[in-house]
Amino acid sequence: MLVAAPMSAGKSSFINALIGDELLHVANEATTACLTRVEHRKGVKSFRGACYLDSGAVLATQRDASAELLRDWNSDGRVKRIELKGSFNVAPRPASGLVVYDTPGPNNSQNERHGQLMREAVQNIPFKALCYVLNAGQLGTVDDRACLEMLRNGLADDPAHEIYFVLNKIDLLDPEKGEDIGEHVERVHQYLSDAGFHDPIVIPTIADAALYARKALNRLSMTRPQRSKLHQTLDEFSDRKRALIHVTTAPAAVKKRLLKELDELEQRSDAIASNEALAEENELKQLITYSGLRTVELLIQLQRRLAE
Repeated sequence: MLVAAPMSAGKSSFINALIGDELLHVANEATTACLTRVEHRKGVKSFRGACYLDSGAVLATQRDASAELLRDWNSDGRVKRIELKGSFNVAPRPASGLVVYDTPGPNNSQNERHGQLMREAVQNIPFKALCYVLNAGQLGTVDDRACLEMLRNGLADDPAHEIYFVLNKIDLLDPEKGEDIGEHVERVHQYLSDAGFHDPIVIPTIADAALYARKALNRLSMTRPQRSKLHQTLDEFSDRKRALIHVTTAPAAVKKRLLKELDELEQRSDAIASNEALAEENELKQLITYSGLRTVELLIQLQRRLAE
């Protein structure tokens, strides 16, 4: 699966949420400067990494790659691509062999090489599905339209690719100001249709909160702002957990599965209400289910089954 996005759309947080940990460096700036290949390998405790020169020669390797190391490799102008292999720390775990490609944001005006790398990735990597991450608060900007045009042109020779539009940061919409999630998804659907994408699959998503929920489930340390964001999201969506699922334009079978998973978790919550730890764990699993992240995972599973 290829993941692309305009700069600062939350792409790294989205991929980290799929992995279950903050493997890719996250910052309020362009953080991906070269193509990064992340492969899920069951049973591998840590991520092994390697970075390569433009010639294909290995520049460096590391048995236990970290976000800090990847930040350094990304900032090294000699590095053309990075490869990582390890176990995604999520439940349920995906099938072994799933590969996620992280591409540079093509609209970084400070480095035209980023756009070239994304174009090369779209045209040359034999991916089965593409996730394009949109910032719900920056839709329709000049950069956004330029990125979509680049993507559409890159896929022109092979229009059969599955494309999932991840409408990230949807929680920034304010219902008290009349910013309705359903209406916003409809506008995005029309915007993408007008941009040349037929019947687009739009998935409203809260990638950072889903990442923090998985970190909490995995007993990983979090910063105070991360814990605050997680609790804020749990509070804001406590009475509208199905809102994001209902308005997604994913296939009906996927939405039905999501609602079933959420129903089962909610039914279990009554039985474990007296156990604070289990109740908190259940709420975190519910957040992942309705955050949009689980929608993407089910779409990937469906696509892989159809490809077999």
